[in-house]
Amino acid sequence: MKLLFLGTGTSVGVPVIGCDCPVCVSPDPRNRRLRSSLYVEAGGTALVVDTGPDFREQMLRHHIRRLDAVCFTHSHADHVFGFDDIRRFNTIQDAIIPAYAVPGTMDDLMRIFDYVHRGDPVPGVYRPRIDFRVIREPFQVGAIRVTACPVDHGPKPTVGYRFEAGGRRVGYFPDCLRMDAATVRQLQGLDIMILDALRHRPHSTHLTVADSVALLQSIGARQSYLVHLCHELDHAATQTGLPPGIDVSHDGLVCNLQ
Repeated sequence: MKLLFLGTGTSVGVPVIGCDCPVCVSPDPRNRRLRSSLYVEAGGTALVVDTGPDFREQMLRHHIRRLDAVCFTHSHADHVFGFDDIRRFNTIQDAIIPAYAVPGTMDDLMRIFDYVHRGDPVPGVYRPRIDFRVIREPFQVGAIRVTACPVDHGPKPTVGYRFEAGGRRVGYFPDCLRMDAATVRQLQGLDIMILDALRHRPHSTHLTVADSVALLQSIGARQSYLVHLCHELDHAATQTGLPPGIDVSHDGLVCNLQ
């Protein structure tokens, strides 16, 4: 299984528009963060988690030409507003792309992007061809086994994902305030765990760095990464304060699990 961090930033990205803070003007490329998204490949299958506003740029930046499925964590703008650009993969692959989401998130997707599923095709109108699939149990995307795990991220239904392929296991939870014991149990035995860590100060819908580290230690993956980072976190400074086995992710980071 191969993981590519397409984006590691929070909803406004980093740099933030109109901000001259040390992180936003930093020359360190690891402090430039597109909206959070993950590309997963295994056994000839490729899927992406979330299609934020930077989805098109992420696909171009990494020369991605294959997409077998999209898995959505929730329906906030920074995770869905690149949805329309899925249509390019319909053309490249001459295929309908399945989109997976839990019931509440799927309701929002079909409301926001109602033109995708509404009515018959219209000549000259170019829109995504999507097979909307509601998640009710673990499912398979080619070689990848996918399990949606609920977390608390405010009023919107939100999940993270456990991916399994080739004997390797990965957890991806970019937006999380709290995780119940049942979800923690589902994440035991992971090779890699990726978890929300917005900033040091408390937030009403996101984990702090300290709370994320504590939760990651209770999960106990072989390797863990912080993601969904805001401009209050300098990459190098944040990394210095982390315990062994937990690292700050950055855009373009690749993890190969053999």
